[in-house]
Amino acid sequence: MLKDLRSNPLMLTDAYNLSHQNLKVNTDWEVSHIYNRAEGMILYGFSEMVNSILSVQITHDMVKQLKESAKALNVVAPIELLERVVDEFNGYFPIMVQSLPEGTWCPKGTPFAQVRNTEEGFGELVTWTEGIFLQASFPCGTATEAFKLRKYVEDLKEEEGYDDSFLIRLHSFGFRGHRSLEDAYWASTSWNMFLFGTDDLHSLIHTPNAKVGSISALAHKVTQQYDVEYDGYIHAINATADVGEKIVALVIDTYDANRFIEEYLIPLANYAKEQDIHLVIRPDSGDVNEQVVSVYKKVEEFEIDNVTAIIGEGMSYEAVQRTDRFFKSRQVPLSFVSYGIGGGFYNHITRDTLGFAMKTAYSNGAPRMKFGMNPLKRSIPDAVSLVLNENGEMVVEREVVDTNYIQADLYRVIYAHYGSQPTYSIANWEETQQRALKNLDKTFQERIILSESINELVKEFEKVYG
Repeated sequence: MLKDLRSNPLMLTDAYNLSHQNLKVNTDWEVSHIYNRAEGMILYGFSEMVNSILSVQITHDMVKQLKESAKALNVVAPIELLERVVDEFNGYFPIMVQSLPEGTWCPKGTPFAQVRNTEEGFGELVTWTEGIFLQASFPCGTATEAFKLRKYVEDLKEEEGYDDSFLIRLHSFGFRGHRSLEDAYWASTSWNMFLFGTDDLHSLIHTPNAKVGSISALAHKVTQQYDVEYDGYIHAINATADVGEKIVALVIDTYDANRFIEEYLIPLANYAKEQDIHLVIRPDSGDVNEQVVSVYKKVEEFEIDNVTAIIGEGMSYEAVQRTDRFFKSRQVPLSFVSYGIGGGFYNHITRDTLGFAMKTAYSNGAPRMKFGMNPLKRSIPDAVSLVLNENGEMVVEREVVDTNYIQADLYRVIYAHYGSQPTYSIANWEETQQRALKNLDKTFQERIILSESINELVKEFEKVYG
């Protein structure tokens, strides 16, 4: 059942991981990195995902469940190792997870997280929860998508000379299209980090101080209540005025969008003007772009100034740009058109979108890397630090590994366990937002830079495997 999803963290791993303790020659000490190999990104959600799993205390019953499940799959799990976690470490993994601060822009190829064991002999636990860690690709993907949308409207505002109200033209219509409530949580809080309009009511539980808003709006189910469609629109205007609101959206295609535009639009706009109400016209089927053009020509002809339009049909980051180009070509001011973005905000995001991967960097007493035939899939050897060079660019340096596990320059420790109780650090959403918004004013670093010491180490691997 859904309530049991996190009831046993030991079960939240790929079955082949159960055999690795036996297949490896040495698991005394291990270090792994997690990368965004394919694209630059805004880091978001990783610390919460890590600690949602590592904060669950392992019990002997959980180990027993794993043992029985492994037997059913005809594999042998490292039961003795996991029993030691319960007996010697109070049921918590003796590992440390370092990460860049959430809200940071991570260039393509950044080892944005580093995981290592803190007790000798427990190296295999470094990658036990790899599957959960990599699921952070979704919130990172939605945060990056929201960032791109915000950057787009910011740049367009400056280019076209609009005021700050132009930034409100993107609205989240995404809640009903999600595959799960967890996905809805990540996507809506990502959206609220950068954008201002939302119908994701639930997101206010998690981001109560976000600067977001919404408006009253008709749905087809409302219009269908009225025997005379026009009466429904009049009532919507009156009801909006009665409660002291100033704007209402009218969906126009319950029966015939063209009839609405030709017969209803101007008298409704004039009536709304008398009530001090702004109308947002929403075509929802057919050629919605052409319908908006027709609406604009009508209001321009009759010198109406209390009408704009919103399109919510099939919108995404790419569709917004494409549709803006269409309206510019038809001389429709972009300030006249807003967009409601639903599944197009997130349905395309998979682990491959940002190229998430976790790779071993140190094992069996030496630096390790995946070399491979595809340069995109090569990893970075050895434990590392992330630092900024004199140009403010992020650089990967080799780390001096010692028993104190000194925190690297840019990394922060988000989970660490050295004794009976672990320590946790989950990012604060508002601090994450503040850090993320600063990226709007920066020049993007597209790719991570490897230091000379890392490149020299890679050359050693090239001599053997290149």
